[in-house]
Amino acid sequence: MTKVYERISYGTVSLITQGDHRFYTTTIPSEVLAQTCVAISRDEDNIEGFQRLLDKKRAQDIADYIDNGLGTVPSSIVLSSQDDAELIYDSKKKSISFKAIPQAFLILDGQHRVYGFSLAKKTLRVPVVIYDNLNKREESRLFIDINSKQKGVPTELLLDIKKMAEYENDAEARMRVLFDWFKDDPATVLYGRLSPAKKVQGKVTRTVFNSALGPLVKLFGSMSDEEVYGVFTSYYQAIFDVVFTPKKLESDFFQPTVFKAVSGFFPMVARRTKDRFGSMYTYDNFAEVLSPVGDKFKPTKIKEAKNAYKPLVKHLEESLDSDFHL
Repeated sequence: MTKVYERISYGTVSLITQGDHRFYTTTIPSEVLAQTCVAISRDEDNIEGFQRLLDKKRAQDIADYIDNGLGTVPSSIVLSSQDDAELIYDSKKKSISFKAIPQAFLILDGQHRVYGFSLAKKTLRVPVVIYDNLNKREESRLFIDINSKQKGVPTELLLDIKKMAEYENDAEARMRVLFDWFKDDPATVLYGRLSPAKKVQGKVTRTVFNSALGPLVKLFGSMSDEEVYGVFTSYYQAIFDVVFTPKKLESDFFQPTVFKAVSGFFPMVARRTKDRFGSMYTYDNFAEVLSPVGDKFKPTKIKEAKNAYKPLVKHLEESLDSDFHL
């Protein structure tokens, strides 16, 4: 027996022409989009298709964002109406109507948002752009154009404005404080070498800084931000002066891979420093512990490491271990 699908309609529709294409703009409830849209392939079942093709964690984050009452989704979902939906535009009423079948629309942009709608308990009225009468070639080209030529917001910028949005967790807040102190303090080796909101050649971005120092913060227990900053200031200056400057590797120090490696090397150096000097993490004490590394460190290891920082951490640790004797 053939299932009969209801026909639904929405008003306040605008018909827009751009170049060779015409499309409609309106708003549709998120639950309707979840029920009538398919991702990428028109042969995929709505829900199973989403689960195979897209990232469920990302979609779940969107669903949680909606259900927690924070959700606002102002950017349009871009759709292509399929023949079986029988989309009709009424120019007098400024409305569209279509059959609410499971694959009424192919999603050209917004796949994860629609997948998130299917996981959310709450419903939102969501802006949509609907193309009609596209063939597969036109759909494919639009999909490529939309998803390759539109650039997302850089992670560095999102981190930079999280404080303003009051979205920071405690770890992110500490990372921001440390980053900003290094950025603004002319007495540190990182002064003038940090870029808070975008990627810049030869500078450490906030994203790289957070990934490098984030795992280390737990080592400091209840120490204040000022104390943590003092330890890192001494360490980075010491390893820069003792290991990198003598071999004329000053600019390499600020490469993302090298900076992550230098930071990953910190726990071993800190332990050696504490064993020898107690909890006195000064520049002089770090420099003395690091002195064997300056002789043993091989600049060629930087090129060999490429984008993998862990082999470089291992080489630094081996350079320090080579000086150990009972």
